[in-house]
Parts: sequence; structure tokens; C-alpha cells
Amino acid sequence: MKNVIFIMSIVMLVSFTSACKTKTGTKEVSTTEETNSEQQAVSAEKELVGKHWKLIELFGNQVILEEGRPEAYIVFNAEDNRFSGNAGCNRMSGSYELTGADRISFSQVAVTRMMCINGMDTEDQFLQVINTADSYIIKNDTLILNRARMAPLARLVAVD
Repeated sequence: MKNVIFIMSIVMLVSFTSACKTKTGTKEVSTTEETNSEQQAVSAEKELVGKHWKLIELFGNQVILEEGRPEAYIVFNAEDNRFSGNAGCNRMSGSYELTGADRISFSQVAVTRMMCINGMDTEDQFLQVINTADSYIIKNDTLILNRARMAPLARLVAVD
């Protein structure tokens, strides 16, 4: 009887030890995945911030700058997670947040409201993109804003 109790105790001890190792191993993998995701976000943010991103395409259509109109652009500032720029007529600013390697969200978007004779369509569409984009891709010097990682909403190019 003592041998049976002793063997049962060893089996239970081994079972508990295995369960603890499995749980710890899973946690370590999760921590590693979180660290990799954070590193990817930091790397992506370095490519995104501090550049002047000029709008060149909206919903698949080339943006043509009308004479006398300011170009539409956006600049990201990592220090306070703010963005600023021009929507095509009016100045805009707000907050942005990067989550993961290719996820972005814009909030607290503020726009001046000067009246512009022509070109309000570009501004309205660009602001729509800012309010709906949730992911992005950077290829070389091109920033692509997307919704649900589908067809591009807007393309912007980095200019000096």
C-alpha cells in the first residue's frame, strides 16, 4: 500500500511539474510575440514619422493640383503622436496611434474651415480617408493608407 501511495505521489508531482512548464512555455512565447510586434511597430514608426507625405492618389484616382492651391499632405510627429498637414484647402491636425506593424488609427481630427472655390472634393475625400483608414503600408517612398487591408484609399509620396 505504501508503494502505491508513493507511486501515485510521484505521478502527481510529475503531472504538476509538466503543467507548470507548459504554461510557462506558452507565456514566454506570448511575451516574445508581443516584443516582436512592439519592435515592428517601432521600426514602422521610424519610416513613417518626420517625412512630408504628399497626397498623389485618392480612391484609385490621381490627385491633380490646381493652380494656386496648396498641396494636400500629412506629417507625423512621434514625440506626441500627432499629425498635421493640409487637406487640399484647409489645415488639419490630430492624433494618431500605431498598433502592431501596420495598423494605424486617427482621432481628434481638427480642420480649419476656410471656403475654397474649387477642389473641395479632394479635401472631403482626403478627410474621409483619415477618418476611415485603419492600416498602412510603406513601400520605398510611398505610404498607402487602407481600410481593412483592402484596396488603397490613398497613396502619398515622401518629398523633401
